[in-house]
Amino acid sequence: MFRPPWRLFVEWISSGEACFREVVEFIASSSVGGQAVDVVVLSGLGKALVMDGKVQSSLYDEYWYHEALVHPAMLLHPCPCRVLVVGGGEGATLREVLRHPTVSRAVMVDIEPSMIEMAERLLAEWHQGSFRHAYVDVVAADGRGFVEAVRPGCFDVVILDLVDPLEGGPAVYLYTLEFYRAVYRALSGNGVVVTQATSPVLHPRVFAAIYHTMARVFPHVAAYTVYMRSYNGLWGFVIASKTEDPSCLMGRVDELLRERGVRGLRFYDDETHRWMFSLPRPVRRVLEEYRVVSTDKEPVSIPF
Repeated sequence: MFRPPWRLFVEWISSGEACFREVVEFIASSSVGGQAVDVVVLSGLGKALVMDGKVQSSLYDEYWYHEALVHPAMLLHPCPCRVLVVGGGEGATLREVLRHPTVSRAVMVDIEPSMIEMAERLLAEWHQGSFRHAYVDVVAADGRGFVEAVRPGCFDVVILDLVDPLEGGPAVYLYTLEFYRAVYRALSGNGVVVTQATSPVLHPRVFAAIYHTMARVFPHVAAYTVYMRSYNGLWGFVIASKTEDPSCLMGRVDELLRERGVRGLRFYDDETHRWMFSLPRPVRRVLEEYRVVSTDKEPVSIPF
C-alpha cells in the first residue's frame, strides 16, 4: 500500500465509485500470494486487514460477518461434530465454530500458509488462539482439491469463507456447479454448507448466480444478508442443506443457542436472524430475475 503523508488511501468499491480511508496507524505490510497485505488501524473501523487496497476485515464489525456466516449453518445441523472451513485465513471463522461444544474436529484449509502465519502473529483479536486449539487441523492446500479428495460424508458442516470470484482469478472455481457437487459429496447425511456470496447490491448477478448454482445441487437453499460498514453496504450469504429447510430456524435461534451451550455471541440472536433472512424487495427481485448457473466451463465472476 502507498503510504502518503496525509495517511489516506482510496478504496475502489466498484467501477467509478470509491471511498477514502484514513489510516491512523500502520502495523505491518507484506505480500501474500502476489497480493499486498497490510494490517493497519483505520479511523472509525479500528484495526483492519487490507488486501490490495480493499478492507477485508475490521474489528468494528468482523464479528457481524463471522457470526452471521457460521452460526446459522451450525444450528441448522442437528449435531455438528466435524466441520470444514475453506478460506478464513484470519482465524475468526474457526473461533466461531469452536463456540459449539459438539465440535470434535475442525479442519481449516487455506491456500496461503503465509497468510495464516501473518494472521497468527498480528490478528490475535480475530483468531483468539483458535489455530492451536486441540480439535483444529490447519491445512495449507487448494480448497477445491482438498474437498474433491476427501472421503464421502466426512464433514457435517462446510463453511466457505472465500475471497470474491474475481474475473480471471482461481476463486471463481469455488463457486461453480462442479465444486458444489463435490461439497455435497463431502457432507454427511444431514450436511449443511454456507458460503459468503458477495454484495447483492454491487454485484447482483454474481450473488444470484451463487444462489441458483447452489440450488441446482441442494434441495434446501436460502439467501440472507448483513449490513457491513467495512464493505460499504449489504453483504450476501447463501446457506444450503441436504435435509433441513433453513426457515425452520425462525423463532428458535435463542432456544437452540441456549440448549447447545453456545456463549459469547455479540451479534447473532433470534431477532438478528429474522432481520438477516428478511431480504429487501430489490434483493428478492434479483434472485427472481437472474437465474444463471455458474459452471467450470462458464464461471460467473466479478469484473476485475
